[in-house]
Amino acid sequence: MRLRLGPAAIAALALLAPTAGLASELEAYSSTQLNVQSQWRNGASTTVVPLYEFLSLTGREVAIPGGQLYFQVDGWGAANLGSNPWWNGFTNSGAFSGDLNLAWVQGRFFENQFRVTIGRQTVGYGNSRMLQLDGLSLQGVIAKMVTLDAYVGVPTTQRFTAYGNLYSANPTIGDFAVGARAGFAWTTWLNAGVSAAFAWDTWPATSEWKPSREDLAVDVRFSPVSWVTLLGYLDWSLFASNYFSGFGGQIADANLSLIFPVNPYLQFTGEYTYSVPALALPYNSILWVFTDTAHQYAGATARVGLELFKIKVPLDIEVGYRRIFESWSGLATSAGAGDRYVLKATWRATKTATLGAEGARLYLPGASVPVAPGVSESLANEGYWQARAFGTMKAYGVTGTLDFQGYWFDQPVNAVKQSIIGSATLGYDVGGGFAVVGALQAGTTPFYASYMNGLVKLTYNATYRSREVYE
Repeated sequence: MRLRLGPAAIAALALLAPTAGLASELEAYSSTQLNVQSQWRNGASTTVVPLYEFLSLTGREVAIPGGQLYFQVDGWGAANLGSNPWWNGFTNSGAFSGDLNLAWVQGRFFENQFRVTIGRQTVGYGNSRMLQLDGLSLQGVIAKMVTLDAYVGVPTTQRFTAYGNLYSANPTIGDFAVGARAGFAWTTWLNAGVSAAFAWDTWPATSEWKPSREDLAVDVRFSPVSWVTLLGYLDWSLFASNYFSGFGGQIADANLSLIFPVNPYLQFTGEYTYSVPALALPYNSILWVFTDTAHQYAGATARVGLELFKIKVPLDIEVGYRRIFESWSGLATSAGAGDRYVLKATWRATKTATLGAEGARLYLPGASVPVAPGVSESLANEGYWQARAFGTMKAYGVTGTLDFQGYWFDQPVNAVKQSIIGSATLGYDVGGGFAVVGALQAGTTPFYASYMNGLVKLTYNATYRSREVYE
């Protein structure tokens, strides 16, 4: 475990007192959750009883010299009340567990045109990929047209393990990260920017400090009229040239969408996506071997509501098509190219109830693909039929959901040609902040001949707000 500077900085800055004439708001959130559930471990099922406590404290509009102060602390803790061992993640902590999700303080100055944030935070602009880090971020706006964003710090890890841990769920792993975005906006027509993201980590095998991420990106949103919007994004990996070759070999992620929201009941969308999943991972990730090919597709969808035809039935129908291009060693080819068709209907029975059905067909015809210089392998036809039914409802303090999905494969998977899964949830607001929630899932898949999981929770949620005006 290493020292976290974020919480210490927050504690120091939070001592700044509000000045006269302005209002401040404090919000506290608490949730207590008791689970009784089965845990599958070492080939056997045991019952564990973890008790969770979630706490969040948020402060807004606290006046400080020259601006305002905002802060948030959010974390959770858990303890197993049962006698059986509780496995609570890779970094198993035994009967107890917990984490600090957020712990930051932010100063806003010059009528909110400049922000400084320090502590544990989530950065979500440019090509940061919603990076969570312990550090500092800056945001500035110049003349309402130019934006400058930057961050520096250490990517966080879960359960207070050491920075740079290979088993972290953070998409960016390392001992140090830095990034920025420069943007330009003009009215509602144009918003475009360039961004960069870099991270370095100590590789266990050699103890060398090496880059774990090196990306440059551009993004654009162009909407000259209300009925058309163009969205584009391109992320370019500096590292990819060491691994991939050929045209587009250094593109980690690219997408382009053209949206036509004709009216609230009619919308058309065209899209193109190219991605290399491996380049979204840290360079030292063990998952590279499973994700080092490129994927791309192009398609279009159309959504129409019956109200467009003056039919007073809140039913939306969506039709979609995708042309899928498989690839080999980062080079787009026609090998394994296929098609996917989707038909979906959603009925908004009331403001709090929705029912829907969806059907899809994926077809990838067999092809010959290269597996070595001068050697090819023939692939069988692959694909599946899919059917889904779903619904949500909220009334009289009861909230429920239903979801059933079925897949029928063209080729057997583990000698099984179908997969059927069903899930249901039901919750009741008892009152006084208490609620009873239950969930059930069952099915048969290529990996389980049959299975059923159930969960019942008693939760307590309470939000307290206080607002004071200092004269």
